[in-house]
Amino acid sequence: MTGGGQVLQDTEGEATSSTDRMTGTLPLHSSPNYLFWCLHKTSMGIVTEELEKAGADITPVQYAALVATQAHPGIDQASLANVIGYDRATIGGVVDRLERKGLLSRRVHPQDRRARALYLETAGHDLIERVEDTVSAAQARILAPLPKKDHDRFLAMVAKLIRDDLPHDVPD
Repeated sequence: MTGGGQVLQDTEGEATSSTDRMTGTLPLHSSPNYLFWCLHKTSMGIVTEELEKAGADITPVQYAALVATQAHPGIDQASLANVIGYDRATIGGVVDRLERKGLLSRRVHPQDRRARALYLETAGHDLIERVEDTVSAAQARILAPLPKKDHDRFLAMVAKLIRDDLPHDVPD
């Protein structure tokens, strides 16, 4: 590894990292930011691959949007972006593609005629049901390198790290 850093094993066999002794910085491949970016790429790749194998013509973000819309019928786009952790500037494109595929629709919001509410179409419900096991298998595949006994602990630790970014204002 460059910069004098290396991944080490602590006394319990856990991965730890040393810092660059000259600069005091973490080497790239041991930094949490880099590792979580790699985990994100890996997990999205696995889910994408599994959805493609199942013949589902959607991306992981589109799947998340469908599931969130199913859980919150009538959700607006800004709230949808918040619920799935996506940016508001590009959620419109996700919704556009799902609408073109006939999986969801935009209707006038019941409380604000200027806003649009999102609802799943029958095809959207059917697609979620059809790929439910596929997505579950992808999630299991993402965690497969870890011992099963550590899955819940790992997910709890990740959730703790991102607790401030988890959606708090999920609509009723």
